[in-house]
Amino acid sequence: MKRSAPSSPDTLDDGLSIGDLAEATGITEATLRAWEKRYGRPEAVRRPSGHRRYRPEDVTWLRRVAEALARGGRASEIVAMDEATLDQWLAAGNRAAETNELVERMLEWVRDFDGPRLRRSLREAWNRMEPLPFLRDRLAPLMEAVGREWADGKLEIRHEHFLTEVVEDLLRTLRDRMGELATGPLVVLATLPEERHGMGLQTAAIGVAAGGGRVRILGTDTPIDEIVKTAVEAHAGGVAISVSLAHGGVATDRVLAELRKRLPPEVRMAVGGEGMRGPRRTPPGITKIADLADIAPWVMSIDS
Repeated sequence: MKRSAPSSPDTLDDGLSIGDLAEATGITEATLRAWEKRYGRPEAVRRPSGHRRYRPEDVTWLRRVAEALARGGRASEIVAMDEATLDQWLAAGNRAAETNELVERMLEWVRDFDGPRLRRSLREAWNRMEPLPFLRDRLAPLMEAVGREWADGKLEIRHEHFLTEVVEDLLRTLRDRMGELATGPLVVLATLPEERHGMGLQTAAIGVAAGGGRVRILGTDTPIDEIVKTAVEAHAGGVAISVSLAHGGVATDRVLAELRKRLPPEVRMAVGGEGMRGPRRTPPGITKIADLADIAPWVMSIDS
């Protein structure tokens, strides 16, 4: 016998049966029963007739649960969330999807050497966002994507150099605006010998400026003698080293340890970049910067 269509949630007085709920949401009756038993939701109300009925609002909630599960969420976490937390989870997923789509477009502009579009997109984002969210949510995903494409052989060094020039020109201008009134500790930024990937230096400089610090960038492929000499002569409060995906490893750790040994003890030292991702520990006395947003707190801690 053909089953009748479920009643409309707007006109239903007596609630929905579990069959109606399953049909309206696409979630099987067995799953709904398992969730109710395990997590207490959706919770049925027993009518005087003895029938179990569910609220019309459960339809909207369960459709959002189904959306979250389709995006990779775990039932044990998603079903237990209240409505506000579930909305936040879905909104974060939407932002991530939008970011991924934008990164793909920007990667195409890098491949095509389309500087005007790339600059315009980054400037528009800067004007809408605070400095650290701009670095973390807009620039960092692009840089990470370019690094992966380069490591996989899908982009050439000329593409990385092109992006570096665009980013450095933009961030230098933005940092100058931020640093005009900076009075915090001076931080020397550089890459180690034979490290020619310098894209992370300008982004790190924004993080330093956001923490109230002053910046001196020595650039790429810098001998450790020069880093030490600059830090001593300039009375720097800190030295930060950027390590790319191509140079992370044990050999780099040895050079970092040597630099730490030769710097004055009072000079703080930090290291970050794609090459420092992962569980391995940094040499003693060196702070690992896992996220661009961690740079400003590190700078502010130098004076303490």
